[in-house]
Amino acid sequence: MKNKLPLILLLIAFFGVNAQQVEFSGTVTAKGIIYSEDESPFWIHSNQRGRMDELTKFSGWVSGLATYKISENAGFELGLGALYQDGFTDKLQLDESYLGFQNNWLLAHVGRKQKAKLYRGLSATNQNILWSLNVRPLPGISFQTKHPIYFWKNAGLAFEASLEEFITDDDRHVEDTRVHHKSFHLVFDKIQNFEIKVGLQHFAQWAGTSPDYGKLPGSFSDYIDVFTGQEGDVDVGGQEVNALGNQLGSYEIYLTTTVSDYKVQILYNHLFEDKSGMLLRNTPDGRYGIYIEDPEPGKWVDAFMYELYYTRNQSKNFPTSDGEDNYFNNNLYRSGWTYENRILGVPFITLDENRFRVNNNKIIAHHIGISGTAFDKLPYKLLSSYRKNYGGKGQDKLISNILSSYLDLNVWQNVVDVNVQVGVDFSSIASPNFGGGIQLSKRFF
Repeated sequence: MKNKLPLILLLIAFFGVNAQQVEFSGTVTAKGIIYSEDESPFWIHSNQRGRMDELTKFSGWVSGLATYKISENAGFELGLGALYQDGFTDKLQLDESYLGFQNNWLLAHVGRKQKAKLYRGLSATNQNILWSLNVRPLPGISFQTKHPIYFWKNAGLAFEASLEEFITDDDRHVEDTRVHHKSFHLVFDKIQNFEIKVGLQHFAQWAGTSPDYGKLPGSFSDYIDVFTGQEGDVDVGGQEVNALGNQLGSYEIYLTTTVSDYKVQILYNHLFEDKSGMLLRNTPDGRYGIYIEDPEPGKWVDAFMYELYYTRNQSKNFPTSDGEDNYFNNNLYRSGWTYENRILGVPFITLDENRFRVNNNKIIAHHIGISGTAFDKLPYKLLSSYRKNYGGKGQDKLISNILSSYLDLNVWQNVVDVNVQVGVDFSSIASPNFGGGIQLSKRFF
């Protein structure tokens, strides 16, 4: 935090000199939760942007945003937010702290910035199967296209792309692990009322300091190997280990159209962690879904989403020398695909009791999300998920059936917004778990 103070003070001074050109906004939110069992119901603490953990009973955060336009289509923004939650975390943290820039085609930021909410918050993961809203944002630098950029307008061909580099600052097995992310999608919209987007997400955990091998490869040439997806054994501390990163990714297809004025999107994410997955030898593992949105909000149902998550195959018919896949786990980066002891991807994949290693990554999950307005004045969001857990690597036996439901109802919109939130889990191996609470929020300017 001390290293960031000079930058923050400089930006505040800059905005102060040009205050008449700066727009300010902010929110203050407080949430209190009670629940019947040792941990809160699944959807009360999952996909909450890292603001709630399994033991949280109170969480509060404040955020502010200053925007400064340098032209009609370009400008800077400064976001700063603080978060406190009890439970496992029980401390004051930065919720956001970033400087951003955007113009008519680019979005960029440096720092820690919360991700945009997609599908009206109805998805079980948000962006894709590997990158959810389940954690506090990682600090780093991000560049992404603001919208599809046409390279052949007459043929209806465009592309979207992103490049992001993050650093982990949590307590983990390999300290200072870096996280590389890039994406590229081709977009075709030549046919009226039809768009298809096909592409790839690529992630990698790399570099850092291992308690077993010391400092791991982190040079620019190593970064190039990580960027291009290279893998292989390298010498670390006199031993050969696969230290060029924990690679994982997703092939993606999105079909978007309108039916009777309803926006309809059909989506598919295929996840992979090695070459067998890249060659689709772990099919049918992935995320399948459909999203339907009413162009006129305010009805009893104005958006609906169904998703199927399947991860039981894990290249079981094409195992490597290390056996079948082991999603979100890694032998070198033992904290796995997590940040602050929370899963970075779809939260149906869960950690062990110590919140350290993934112990349940073979799942079949059906998820439904619905949003609308009840009685013309009560906006709501309903989530309901039924999942079968089959454990982890070396297992393929049904461990539990769990039904998790959640309702967020906005019962008051005046001086403050008041939301009532209730959640419940029914499990085949545990007692029913009930939870509920109230969220108060106030928006300024």
